[in-house]
Formats: sequence, C-alpha cells, structure tokens
Amino acid sequence: MTNHIYAYTHAGHAKPWRRASGQRGESWIKVGQTVNPGIDRVRQQVGTAFPGLHGVDILFHSEPAVGPNGADFSDHDVHRVLRNAGIVNPGGEWFEVTEAEVWAALRSLQRGLPFDPTRIQDFEPRPEQARAVKQTAKFFRSHAASGPETAVKFLWNAKMRFGKTFTTYQLAKEMGWTKLLILTYKPAVRSAWRDDLLSHVDFIDWQYVDRDTPSREADALIDSGRPTAWFASFQDVIGRDTDGKPKERNETLHLVDWDCIVIDEFHFGASTSAAREVYDPQDKAEAALAQMFLKAADQSSDTDADVVPELDYGLKTKYHLHLSGTPFKAITNGDYAESEVFNWTYIDEQREKADWDVAKGRNPYEELPQMRMYTYAMGTPGGEWAEDGEFDGFDLNTYFKAKKADAGYVFEKPDYVASFLDLIRGKKALPEKIAEKGEANAQFPYEAAEFKEAVRHSVWYLQDVAACEAMADLLRSDQFFSTYEIYVAAGTKAKIGAQALPPLQAAIRRAEDQGKSGSITLSCGKLMTGVTVPEWSSIFMLRSLKAPESYFQAAFRVQSPWKIDGDIQKRTAYVFEFDPNRALSLVALYGTELANNSADRNATQASVLGELINFLPIFAIDGGRMEQLDVNAILQWAHGGISANALARRWRSVDLYNLNGVTMDRLLQDADLIAELEQIEDFRTIREEAEKIVTASKKLSAVKRAGGGANEQRKPKKEIAEKRKNIREKLKKVSAKVLIFMYLTDFREERLAHVIESLDTELFLRSTGLSLGSYAKLTEIGVIDVGNMTDAIQKFRYFEKKSIEALVES
Repeated sequence: MTNHIYAYTHAGHAKPWRRASGQRGESWIKVGQTVNPGIDRVRQQVGTAFPGLHGVDILFHSEPAVGPNGADFSDHDVHRVLRNAGIVNPGGEWFEVTEAEVWAALRSLQRGLPFDPTRIQDFEPRPEQARAVKQTAKFFRSHAASGPETAVKFLWNAKMRFGKTFTTYQLAKEMGWTKLLILTYKPAVRSAWRDDLLSHVDFIDWQYVDRDTPSREADALIDSGRPTAWFASFQDVIGRDTDGKPKERNETLHLVDWDCIVIDEFHFGASTSAAREVYDPQDKAEAALAQMFLKAADQSSDTDADVVPELDYGLKTKYHLHLSGTPFKAITNGDYAESEVFNWTYIDEQREKADWDVAKGRNPYEELPQMRMYTYAMGTPGGEWAEDGEFDGFDLNTYFKAKKADAGYVFEKPDYVASFLDLIRGKKALPEKIAEKGEANAQFPYEAAEFKEAVRHSVWYLQDVAACEAMADLLRSDQFFSTYEIYVAAGTKAKIGAQALPPLQAAIRRAEDQGKSGSITLSCGKLMTGVTVPEWSSIFMLRSLKAPESYFQAAFRVQSPWKIDGDIQKRTAYVFEFDPNRALSLVALYGTELANNSADRNATQASVLGELINFLPIFAIDGGRMEQLDVNAILQWAHGGISANALARRWRSVDLYNLNGVTMDRLLQDADLIAELEQIEDFRTIREEAEKIVTASKKLSAVKRAGGGANEQRKPKKEIAEKRKNIREKLKKVSAKVLIFMYLTDFREERLAHVIESLDTELFLRSTGLSLGSYAKLTEIGVIDVGNMTDAIQKFRYFEKKSIEALVES
C-alpha cells in the first residue's frame, strides 16, 4: 500500500517558537506516515495521547508519499529535508515548522526539486487552461514575428476566475520565453502575478521583478539568463522625468527585447467607456490613468474617440497577450480576428462543471460557485420618486446620493435609505405572502435562512466615497447591522492598488475572531477588478452601471472559490439587485454580446440567454411574491413597452456607428469598398471626409500629447465633428433601408450576423443600394457597431412580434 504523509497540531502542543530570523510560530507540528487515511490516524493518536481532547487542527491528510520515479518515500525523508533546511526538531516527529514548510518539503520529494518554503502549490492546469495554452502557442508559432514592428497579438476573452496568471506562466513555459513583461491598468493584481509565480513548483526556475525590486538587482536578474517575469503598471511605465525621459528605474524596460508583453485587465484602459465605472475616483493616479486611456483608446465611441492609442510606449516585443474578462467591444468592432481569440465564458465553465465525467477523477470546477440573481422592486419610495417629474426614471445613484455634512457624510434621502434597509431585512414584505402559480414566497437577504451564509461576508457596490461613508455611519448605528464588521474600501485612507487588499482581509479576520455576524465591505470601485476576496459570497448592486461589461465584471467578483482545509465553503454566490429594469436590460445586452462572440453563427440573444439563466437563475421579488424569470420575461423587461417613436430613435442613434480615426483609416485602406461607396450618390465625398477625420484625429492627438489647451484643440475637434455628422447622416439612410430589407425577407433576423450572412444578396442590393459584401466590410472594420446594431435589430423584431400579436387579438 502507498505511504501517506500526515501533519497536525493541537492544543496539547501549542508551544510558541521563534527563529533567529524573527519568524514565529504558535505550535509545534507533527509529521508522520501511515498507510491508513491520514485523518483516521491523527484521531487515533490524539485520542490515545490526550483522551477527551478536541480541537485538533488538521493541516492535511492522505498526502501520497510518492517520488518522481514512482517509489515511496517515508516520513524520515521529510524529516531529513526539514532538518537540512535548519528547522528545529525538538523531539521525535515534532518540528518547529510552518504548514507551508511542511508542504514544501513534501513537494520537493514528490517532484524531485530543491526545498523551497514558498513553493507549496502543485495543481495541474484545468482542461480549458491547457486548451488556451495549446491554441495560443500554436497561433504564435504559426505567426512568428520578424521584429518588434510585426509583433503578433492574441486575446484571452476569459471570465474572471479563469486563472489568467497561472495560465500565462504555463504559456511562457510552453513557448520557452525567458523575458516576460506584464503591464496592467490595475496595480492591485500585482500580488496574484507574484504569488502564482513564486508558489507553484512548475515555475521553480523563474524570477520575479516589480517596482519594489532595487534597480541594480532587477537589472542583474533580467541579465542572468534565467526566466524572469517583470510586473509593472502603466501608471509607472508612462511616467517621465522633467526631461521627458522614462523614469530611471524603468530605463531597462525600454532596453530589453521582451519575448512577450502581457496586458492584464485590458478592458479597463483600452476598450470601452465602461472603464469609468470600475475605478475608485479617489484613487487619483488610477483615475487619471483611466481618463487618459479612455481618451486615447475608447474606439467604441462615435464622439470621444479622437486619439489613436499608443500602447507600446517604445517597448519592444515579439508577441502581445491581452487578458480580459469583458472585451466585447474590441472583438465586435474588429480589433481581433476570430483566430486571434480564445473564449471562456461563465456558461462554458458551468457547463463543464455540470457535465464532468466522474470517471476522470475530481471535478476541477466543483469549487467554482454557481451564480444566482435576485432583483427587488424598491416599492413606494422608488415609485413616487420616479413619477414626481424631478428625475427621468428610477436611478440608484440618486437614490443613494450622499453629501458632506459637518465632519462626515449624510444621505440626501435618508428615508429612502432607511426603507432600503427595511427591505433587505424583509420588513417591507406584504403582510400576507401569496404564492401563486409560478411564484413563491419572497425571500430577503438578511431575513431568509437560505441567504444566511451568503450575507456572512458581502460587498455593497455604491456610487462614490460619500455614499460609502454615509452608509458606513448608518450601518454602525443600526442595532442589527452593527453586529457586522463594517469596512469602507473607498478613498485614499483605504490604500491604493495592491495595498488596498490587506486592510480588507484584516477586517474580515476581525469579524471572524470577534464572533461577529459577518462583514460588509462598502466600495465604489476599489477591489472590484483584479483581486480575489474568497470570503465575499454576495454583492449588493447599489449603483446604476450603464454597460454590461462593468456590471458583470463587478458581479463575478463574488464567484471566487473559498475553501478551508480543503472543504468548499461557498457553493453558490449571489447578486442582489435593486433596479430590476436596469439589471435585466443589462442581462439581455450581455446575452447579445455573448451571442455576437459565439462560435455558433446561429446563436441568438434568446438562445444564449436560455443557457445563461440555466446556470445563472434570476428571481424577481415584488412585495411578498417571488418568481423565477424565463427568457421571455427577461426580454419583456429589456424590450417591453418600446413605442414606434422610441424604436425610430434607436435606429437613428449615433452609437450605431464608430466614426473615429481608427475606423476611417481602415476604410481608406480598402480600395474596393471606397470605390463602391463612391458610386452611391450620398457617398460621393466619402474618401475626402474620411481622410479629413483621420488627419484631424492625428493632429488632435499630437496637440493633446503636447499639452495643448482647449483653443488649440477646438479646430481639429470641430472638423472631426462636422465630417462625422455628414457620414452619420448618410449611414442612417442605409440603416433605414436595412429595416426595409428585414421586413421583406422571409427569414426573421435576430442579430446583425443574420443580415450579413443573408442569402438574399440581390434583395439587399435593391433595398439599400449597397452590396451585402460592402455592408459586411463596414461591419468588419468597425464602422457599423455590431453590439448596438444587434440591439436595434432585436428591438425591431420584438416590436414587430408584439404588433402582430396585437393585430391577431383584435
């Protein structure tokens, strides 16, 4: 039988120790061996030595003692490794050792590696991680760059919790890279990049460098020939001294020929205006960086994408790897070819989890919680507010708006916030809870037993620092909520970047150590991207986000695995939503974007939503009733009530087109497309107008880089706006004719891809005056916005369907 190593400690050996280095421990740890399950052996020993003693702290059990050659090793071998490392052995099998050091000793014997107390991880890549490495490596090798000017890019469109850091390092090993530069818009991810590299046995030869590494030491490491990962934030890299040169500590970055530059959290700074919604505005460096990149790289907008992005800053590399959980705009607007993208969505993950063949062994997805969403109608206060004429509809940002008062902050509508706190405790439910067909009695976050563990540690997502501080004061003074540890993760006092995580972790530990009900973290953006807080099991959406990218980036924060001693603590994670109209519209848009990026060309919003809510059930609570929503109900929320005038406005909207310097430059590069457009009366001057937009955009970019003010920017901005308006009006006419085409065809188009792939090419030409091939090209180069045009198509189809149903009923 195979030997197993076990290790444990208990109150009988709570003997503090201290090393010359200053490292301390609270207990000795025993390391032994057995052919029986480790947990049974420990119970047997402790029961014999300390009858009636409880509280054994099992560190691990049944860990196989098998070396790389398949031969068993013994506990004496583990003891030898520990003693050789200078670890004190006060007697028998007991050691003054940390848990990590015992793990490291085991790993060194299992893998035949030198003892390294930091390298305690030994897990294998999950199947999708292995596929990402294989697909990316194959693409890079078949598109080898001849030099920095031909660097090849690849995108991982992978949901949060994919394991991007670990998988990136596996790719680096596969490719044989030795110089890897990781750039990020979110410095808080630094700990993940450092810990994954230094804790896993697969990367034992690798070295890690970041801004805390002394310059001389960093230079020596990169020149050593050993594989090196250098982590840097864009805030740091783009910084310049008074002479306009890179900061001295960053000079090496510009001298190295990097094998690959990884851009992490790519969506934050380089894709969409949704980035405005995911940073703490009090983090000045982060906010300034976000605004700079939004101006430079927001290529999805027709109005503020005036500057062509320059993301390399003179850095040299052969390959670019972009990492993002929500890069929808970049994909749909043609920034990446289909072959340049690896996709991994929440649906993919949960499908694999559900379909895992137990014959293959342990389910690697078991620890990834399923998500559930509960939407709550806010009741009378919200309704009165929406109808009083002061505001255009319900808005959470205004509902929870706070202002400075004396030495603190207060809510402008304290009665509304008090009503909200009553709602989440179930105090505003109907006296009689009526369960009708398809409905159940309502459940509320801090009332229902089902949610007890979900709200043990939660994060409440608010609009700004004022709202966070006002909410903290209110909760701490509340008899019920004061039993929770209230932590404000907002503003500069909560630290910035990677330094913001330890104070939160300390707050969660306080809640556990002091026996509190749990913890509530209040955030307006800090810790909402790039970090992992395993204990968070629910998120309260208390701000109005506009983009599905931002919404789901925040929502999936709470899906992080949480295990204690190998036991899964979180099987389900929850989103508690208090603006159903907004939330379900974003869910519908998310379905649209998933369909647009699906490999299945027949995927529609409805089909993708059907699979999504199979793994992310959505429940609507209104008063005392609760109903699980199906696809039709969600689409009713998203499209219901749209009038003919509203539909017309949607099809005239400016966001259907991207008329910036980037897309106009792509247009000018296609001679055949330009030639066909010029044959159409409305587009006779398209070449001239596109050229002026490109020229003016470049001029505006130069002016902004040189620090030019409003007066210098006014002329190029005016020219860009005029030419955009001209082209937009012409494209609106084409879009109106596309509606005619859709009405005339027998096929019921539900997404832009269905229009482009239509077999009625002659009908399209007769209807619009433009060939279907050219319309497809306008989409491919990003002039036609795929996501927004698909949304407009879906609203047209929904309106058409309802109109026909009304006629039939009449």
